[in-house]
Amino acid sequence: MASSGDYEQGEKSSEMVIPQPSTFYKIISQFVVNKAWDGSPLVLNPNEGAAMPETPNGSMILAYENKSTENNQGKIALTSGGSDPIFLVAPALTNQPSFYSYNWQSNNLNVTNISPPNTDTPIRIQAIGPGMPGQKPFPLPADGTSVPLKTYDSAQGMASGGLSQLIFQCRASTLAVFVLIGGPPDTSGNNSYAFQVNASADTGPGTGKTPPPGYYATSRGNNCTFEFQWGGATVFVANLSAETVTNTAVILRSL
Repeated sequence: MASSGDYEQGEKSSEMVIPQPSTFYKIISQFVVNKAWDGSPLVLNPNEGAAMPETPNGSMILAYENKSTENNQGKIALTSGGSDPIFLVAPALTNQPSFYSYNWQSNNLNVTNISPPNTDTPIRIQAIGPGMPGQKPFPLPADGTSVPLKTYDSAQGMASGGLSQLIFQCRASTLAVFVLIGGPPDTSGNNSYAFQVNASADTGPGTGKTPPPGYYATSRGNNCTFEFQWGGATVFVANLSAETVTNTAVILRSL
């Protein structure tokens, strides 16, 4: 579930496959500034990289944001377990994190800023998910309490065991983005979902319209709901809206 860039969320770029073994790369994974990156927020300048020795064995969200004050489009490269790179564009001047969600199945993960050298294109990266360092999730009770979330904030709670509902909310009438991790994984090992609130169209289950690639659902209104029955599973939600978006919250309740 990668956000705006060469391709839409969840899609793999046609640039992705490079017919060279990773040992041939001259930039990717070669100038590592943090060899034991634990996922905490980190800024990478062009050519710099970070290496996470072991990822979770479940979906993890990589958030990345171009922090340049100039109109410089950025790009990062991801490699894992000797794989060919995945390239993700970090748009300029958006003031919003992009993201890519995947299950790297406990493999290592290397992130490299491959923006043009000698440009002011620092890119902020952060790994987001349950138990990841650098996060302090707010409690998310299952009693219908509204939990306000700012950009990069997260909330975590436990479903009641019966039929439950999550409500993603933005009362500011501006586009908001939420990501959810929880429940049983699908056949690819993924158990993450992305939602848009105040989007251009209603899409996803029950609407007859396919959501944008990588999203589970979008809502034209200021609320987007998700019903599930996962037993007493842990539920983790993060807000990846633009930094200027306000009045965003998540609600968990039993039905």
